[in-house]
Amino acid sequence: MMQAQLIAAYEQLLEQSQRLLEYAKKADWDGIFALKSQGLIDAAYLRRAQDQVDLDANGQQYKLELLSQILALEEQVNYFLHARQNDLGELMQINRKKSNLNTAYRASSQQVIPISHYLYRNK
Repeated sequence: MMQAQLIAAYEQLLEQSQRLLEYAKKADWDGIFALKSQGLIDAAYLRRAQDQVDLDANGQQYKLELLSQILALEEQVNYFLHARQNDLGELMQINRKKSNLNTAYRASSQQVIPISHYLYRNK
């Protein structure tokens, strides 16, 4: 792999990060999952590839700029992901409370004595 190819791979990773942010803003969780999975594969490829290429000073500087942009985008994506995680946590708490209430009412309804018991019992 040559320097230009390595830099192009980092540019592609930046484009993926930009798309991730777009998906996060739209709450397209399936799109995020697919792109994030591909991004992990691409990042692993880049780690192996950069061991084979010695970047010159300009290449190193440009790579650092790209990585800085990627990290900034990743931070923004994480903001949306954490917000979604909090929303899901709240929904889980609500469902847990509903379940607890249903269980409590179900248990107490089995102990309720119908009024007919008092009206029609033998005296």
